[in-house]
Amino acid sequence: MAILGKDMTFGLFFLNSVAPWKTDAEELRDGLAQIKEADRLGFHSAWIAEHNARAYGVVSSTSVYLAAAAAQTSKIMLGSAVSRLPLHHPLQVAEDMALVDIISDGRLYLGVGKGYDALEFEAYNIDFEERHEKYLESLDILTTALKNNRVSYSGKFYDIKDIPVYPRPVHPEGPPIFVMVSGNDASMVNAAKQGHSFVLGGITNEDTNHKISLYKKTALDSGLSQEYVDNAIARSGKLLFCHVAETTEQAQDEYKRGLEWYMSERDNRPTFGVVDRERHLDYDRFLNSENALIGSPEKVIEDIERYKRETGLNNIILWMNIGGQPQQQVIQSMNLFSEKVMPHFLKSENLVR
Repeated sequence: MAILGKDMTFGLFFLNSVAPWKTDAEELRDGLAQIKEADRLGFHSAWIAEHNARAYGVVSSTSVYLAAAAAQTSKIMLGSAVSRLPLHHPLQVAEDMALVDIISDGRLYLGVGKGYDALEFEAYNIDFEERHEKYLESLDILTTALKNNRVSYSGKFYDIKDIPVYPRPVHPEGPPIFVMVSGNDASMVNAAKQGHSFVLGGITNEDTNHKISLYKKTALDSGLSQEYVDNAIARSGKLLFCHVAETTEQAQDEYKRGLEWYMSERDNRPTFGVVDRERHLDYDRFLNSENALIGSPEKVIEDIERYKRETGLNNIILWMNIGGQPQQQVIQSMNLFSEKVMPHFLKSENLVR
């Protein structure tokens, strides 16, 4: 059942892949133009991925790209999805993200993760096998640094002695922190214990419900109030593939090329249940999966209604520009979604702002 008392919100996800038909500069400039258009169209958030040594994601620093996006927008929330904490010093992440928070006038969502790609760690000479421990330690330091003027910490990886942290974020408690969660329940448990919100990806609606129930129980058992837990979940959402065109056939035809290239390039793990280790994509299975919103405005509305019924979540992060989609095609999809899909979820009488 959908959570009452809150309209749905829709964000956009940006991986910034450089497909063979685009240059790095074209893709990065196109992404910023899309975020600026999303701000105009009323999308709630824009989320930037961070990668290195991979053509499927060429933003090596979420803070730099988010700062550029913040300077060109005025309303849209701006999120990192994610800042890979084991690859950075946590104090520098806190400083850089606080700077983005100020530039955006408090519009930052700070998404964090541990990273999953061994090649990206090897490129920086960072031990891949230590990433889980280092992530937990870094997240403790980051959370402390965003909420306090000074940080002291002694751990396996970091020894910090009463260091001041500048600049300070807009709000004294710091920007909301989001943990990205896919198949691993442990990530959800850690997020719940620390009271962070979450973004889900690559899982079924059934597993989504399981993880939300796990989050609620763990957070309440950890001493967090019902109100706090409800607010943390209300901010949370799920990543879904999306493309809207005048007809479903057109949408499916247009989305395929970029998706196929991305899936073939991203060869280091199976993806969203529709790609195997041999990089084979079952496009029909993809189109019929719970993670795909590909079609006419009417079909996408129906699919989102099912999502609401089956997950209870009011927020979706839409992945429109996958694999270097043509710029005008993405802009058209964004406009159709804003004009014909979004209003359907903003005027329900039993959902109030």
